[in-house]
Amino acid sequence: MTTLLNLFLLALAKSTPLLLASFGGLLSELSGVINFAIEGMMLVGAFGAIWTVWATGSPWLGLLGGGFGGLVIGFLHAVVSLKLKANQIVSSIALNLLAAGITGTLLNQVFNVYGTSPAVPKLPGIGEAFCGVLGLPARPSSSVGEGLSIVVPIALAACIVLWVLLHRSRYGLHLRACGENPGGAEAAGLAVWRVRLSALLAGGFLAGIGGAYLAIGELSQFVEQMTQGRGYLAVAAVILGRWRPAGVMAAALLFGFSEAFSEWLGIQWVQVPSQFFLALPYLLCLLVLLLGLGKRQQPSALGRL
Repeated sequence: MTTLLNLFLLALAKSTPLLLASFGGLLSELSGVINFAIEGMMLVGAFGAIWTVWATGSPWLGLLGGGFGGLVIGFLHAVVSLKLKANQIVSSIALNLLAAGITGTLLNQVFNVYGTSPAVPKLPGIGEAFCGVLGLPARPSSSVGEGLSIVVPIALAACIVLWVLLHRSRYGLHLRACGENPGGAEAAGLAVWRVRLSALLAGGFLAGIGGAYLAIGELSQFVEQMTQGRGYLAVAAVILGRWRPAGVMAAALLFGFSEAFSEWLGIQWVQVPSQFFLALPYLLCLLVLLLGLGKRQQPSALGRL
């Protein structure tokens, strides 16, 4: 029973960056903009978080710094794809390459190191955070659940907030209108470019927080290429979830569980090469897409200006 509980909690922890990043991708794609730049948003978010914590000493400000880093990539994607009308897929891939290059360069320029940054303070766990809110003295986590980062419940709550935003608010109606029929939305008086810009900025912020979680939630340092393709898994979660908040959440949890399970298997079967277990989440992603479980129900105007 304890093993199952630990595996479940590990799956929640592994799902958290995917949840935040896939919600960011969902926002931008529902507005009609293809966003494969989530990988770059997460990577810049991770570096932004470490840089901010190193400069200020505050992990909470680091979380905001990570979100701002992702927002910057979202803004660049908006400029290139909406203002300059470049191909959105090419723009996304170029931004991912830019993010990989610029974070490696800044790592050397800011910290004078290669590969891995110095360690910085991490975000508190759930138990430690609640002790701080209640004014109680901090104590070691008495359970695995208390040791989970405070970002985990925030990511789960984000699904509810996103559903309400998309289905119970005027902004959500405008967002979906721009993704389904931008010409009709323009005729109704909506500034389509402005709605899409806001979606890319908000999506970049969420993906940046997902990257920040990797740097100051799971670890306490930045490692070059530390996202390891999670941004592309987030894109797959949006497709598998059929551009619906609940579906995207389920897909992200599925990928997170597969990552946790592969990590657990790697501990149990040490004689098997670790690279095999690291590849399991990506093999699962490929399998479900090949089986058609993510049948395309994309916004009608996705990728069209």
